[in-house]
This record gives sequence, structure tokens and C-alpha cells, in this order.
Amino acid sequence: MMRSPVSLTSLRFTPGAEQVVYTRKGGHDASEPGEDERVDAEEFVARVLVQIPDPRRHLVRYYGAYSNRARGQRRKAEAQLQGNDSAEVEEPVPPPPERAALRRRWANLIRRVYETDPLVCPRCGSEMRIVSFLTDPAVVKRIVDHLRQRDRPARPPPPRVPQPVASPA
Repeated sequence: MMRSPVSLTSLRFTPGAEQVVYTRKGGHDASEPGEDERVDAEEFVARVLVQIPDPRRHLVRYYGAYSNRARGQRRKAEAQLQGNDSAEVEEPVPPPPERAALRRRWANLIRRVYETDPLVCPRCGSEMRIVSFLTDPAVVKRIVDHLRQRDRPARPPPPRVPQPVASPA
């Protein structure tokens, strides 16, 4: 376990009553009194056991910059920049084309979560490619406004006014 689910200083066991008394802290200020919760001993053990994961099951996962792989690559790159030849360098930092492939992982995550592929054209079904990333809010607003104007239906033709029919004289 990374951290105990309860503080042992907050526990008291009464053998005769088969109860566990857990004292919760009052608040952020230590001067506030705590609140006692009395629980049957078996119920307390059941509550603690829920906190323990199954064998070989990891509940804490690190992705992106916090992952072990990313941290290891940063350490290797820093060692290379410092000229430390004693550091083992198994894998170099990926060159730009490989980095572009790594950046496409967001599409895989969206595909898994929303069950739709963001890189497939909704009109024709062919694969789209990323041209650029827009970060300037003014440019994004201009593009969105243009798309809204394009989606508006065209103005309908004017209503037909019936022409008077001349009667034969």
C-alpha cells in the first residue's frame, strides 16, 4: 500500500464490546474536537479490506509527462546535455517525425473514450491529416464564425405574385 487507509493513532478497540472506535479529526484547526464513530469490528475490517487492491492490480497509473517512460527519457536527455558519458543511453530522444506520431496519441484516447475516430472525415470517411494547431483565440473565432455563416441556409426566393389573367374581349 502506498498509504494506510486509517491512522492508527485514531483507533481504539474495545475487546468486550467487539467495537472499534475511530476518532476523526475535527477540522483544519487542531483545537476543534474530533468526532467518534463506533463500528462493529467485522464491519471495520470489511471497510479496510475494500481499500486493498487485488494482487498484481495497479490502481495508480501515470500518463503523459508523469509516466515512467517520459521521466526516463528526460533524465537521459539531461545526461546527454550535461555531457555525462557514464549514463546509460539505451534510447535517444525521438526525432521530429516520431514525435509527431507520439502526439497523435490524443486521437487514440478520444477514439477509446467517445467511441468515434476524430481523424476520419464525417462526410466521405477518408482519413484526415492534421495541418496545424490553432492557439490564437481571434483566429479560432474568425474560422468558427465563417463556418457558421456557411452553414446558414441561403435566402429563399421571393414569393410569386399571381399575375392577372387578361380576359378575352
